[in-house]
Amino acid sequence: MGLVKVVFVGVGGYGDLYLTLYNSSDRYAQKMEIAAVVDPYVEKAAKYEWIKQRQIPVFNTLEDFFKENSADLVIISTPLQLHKQQCVIALKNGANVLCEKPLVPVVQDLIEIEEAQKSSGKRLGVGFQWSFSKTMTGLKSDILKGRFGKPLELKSLICWKRFDDYYSSSTWKGKLKDRNGNWILDSVVTNATAHYLHNIFFVLGSRMDAAAMPVQVRAEVYRAKPIESFDTVVLSGGFENGAKFWYGATHSGDLKDVTKFLYRFEKADICFNIDKIDDHVYANFHDGKVVDYGNPQSFEELHPKFMTMIDACINPDTVIPCCIETIKPHLKVCNGLFGVAGINNIPKDLIFETGEPKGVFARRVQGDMQRLFETMQLPYEAGCSWASPFTTFRPEEITQLISIKENKR
Repeated sequence: MGLVKVVFVGVGGYGDLYLTLYNSSDRYAQKMEIAAVVDPYVEKAAKYEWIKQRQIPVFNTLEDFFKENSADLVIISTPLQLHKQQCVIALKNGANVLCEKPLVPVVQDLIEIEEAQKSSGKRLGVGFQWSFSKTMTGLKSDILKGRFGKPLELKSLICWKRFDDYYSSSTWKGKLKDRNGNWILDSVVTNATAHYLHNIFFVLGSRMDAAAMPVQVRAEVYRAKPIESFDTVVLSGGFENGAKFWYGATHSGDLKDVTKFLYRFEKADICFNIDKIDDHVYANFHDGKVVDYGNPQSFEELHPKFMTMIDACINPDTVIPCCIETIKPHLKVCNGLFGVAGINNIPKDLIFETGEPKGVFARRVQGDMQRLFETMQLPYEAGCSWASPFTTFRPEEITQLISIKENKR
């Protein structure tokens, strides 16, 4: 085939990234051409003048584009509640799709996308860039080869302060639904720190394009901020292979930001910001050998998800490491947090407000979570003063989300 014809749907906000990537490397022009931009608010985009200068066709909707045009790849970077419809339209019109994460907010939304993909014979990738990165695909390749032995325990902790302007900067952050009643379910784990929970499931997948489904999850979900969703969560659980996991994330901590994980295997510990705080992933073998897999946070590691999808249009044998099947464990766990575990309010006597920048935070929570990272306990079982009883559920059994559970105390 000739050059891959690519359509960018949504070029404001995060959608600007793909135009930035395109401009940063000659590799793209050698393989693709920009067929169009779809964005009803394109005039507000940072690269609007760039788009105008190149006379790139602009459409308000995908339907308008496909009336008289075709594309090989559609890249979707729009608000979450639009993803399902736009993915289906693109697939039914014979295009492959790269959709930013989260693909959909609720698990029942996958059905229509899966049917459209199967009937079209096209490919769909989901933009968890860590799963496409050379760092993580290199690490997972060695896990699949058995280089580290059996997985034992995997744990991650992400504490990122978020002030009031973080939530007020958009119409969807911290929201459960949009004004039309469509699910959004934005939270600390469904979107902001989603990579870290998804990665636990991804690296244990039986293939490069598979992820491991936890057999059971125990969860505690909390809210300190005046938002509809939740800003703090602690999970633990296990997999069929016997490996255990622990995950903690908060936007309401009162200490310095933390981003780290530790994956223990029989022969090595996989470390991210544990001994060296440099955003590199290291394998520390028990015999003293150390392997540096790279920095999954680097700008260069944003390229693989874009290039992989272009290559998949050219070569159908290209492996897309993050696809519909790969995201199911993360999506099902997140739906279980909302519908089964439910949201607890952190006690008012622990909550305080800051001045400039303005924000609402909670005392003790982050300090306790940093200690729980070591023991892999949940706040309630460790006796934390702010904790509520945990809830246990089986993610595989989550087939739909109908309502949000609110826990009162």
